Amino acid sequence: MDKKITTAPLSSNAKDYLTKDELLKELEEQGLPLSEKQIDFRRKNGEINGKIVPPELNFVKIKGNGSRLMIKKDEAVQYIARLKKQSVNITYKDVKSIVESYDDVMLKPARAAMRQNRNFTGKIEDEVKGKLVEWGLAKYAYEKVDLELVIDFALITVNTRKRDEGDFVKCLVNSKEKNIPDELKVSVKSTSGNLLAVPEVETSWEGEWFVLAKLHIEDKFLYDAIKAGLGLMELDLDRNLGWFEIRGFVSKKDFTNSEISYKGVNLPAPFKMDNDFGRDNYIMLPTQLNQNPEDFISLLEKIKKSVS
Repeated sequence: MDKKITTAPLSSNAKDYLTKDELLKELEEQGLPLSEKQIDFRRKNGEINGKIVPPELNFVKIKGNGSRLMIKKDEAVQYIARLKKQSVNITYKDVKSIVESYDDVMLKPARAAMRQNRNFTGKIEDEVKGKLVEWGLAKYAYEKVDLELVIDFALITVNTRKRDEGDFVKCLVNSKEKNIPDELKVSVKSTSGNLLAVPEVETSWEGEWFVLAKLHIEDKFLYDAIKAGLGLMELDLDRNLGWFEIRGFVSKKDFTNSEISYKGVNLPAPFKMDNDFGRDNYIMLPTQLNQNPEDFISLLEKIKKSVS
């Protein structure tokens, strides 16, 4: 089922403009909590490759309110409505399904290049969160268009795959796996920050559509699971731990078009990251992607039709 807004967002707020704190409070009440850092990024705007990149959230100074930045209430309502359409809730049932299906991967040694400095618990959290992103997209597809995407839980070896690709290349039709046509294969890219960034060498791998996704989940979800395993508390498997957000999507053709995306080890100011990438990446900001949830749902419907 779609996320529901049980009361109109901001219905109790009579003001025409909202402060950042008021928007954060409303997002929390609507089941879409965001950090202050996320709001700050989403209101950034600038120029890349000579083209203006607009803000995702348009905060402005309003006469009579000093130097405070504020957003129009109507724009905030529209933004919350869009987030509802491009997100799904994540529960302990989802975490349970990941752990049940991913046991071999959980117990394998950490890859030296990626997690040599993480302890076992840190590795487990990384693996669960990473797979929850794929799970979130599959859950979204099923809730929106009844499309059953197949998540790959296989153990990665050097001889089979280069990495945990996050690609959706199959779906289930009447309990049987069917291949998704090459031109409709989807590769979900999770971000702990805000960018769709893919090393140039990886753009030749599978996936003709890149989906930028973000997992918003309670920091202590794993700790509570450990406490439950030790009999110190009971878990409500249906309780929301957070939410999965589709930040936008783009075709590989457009993503690798240097006139549309940016290619380099970092972005120019004001979007510059603290650390450079180790090699050239194609990079796009969320507002450079297609953020229309109806368009993404249409892509899912095309996938479903192609295998029916």
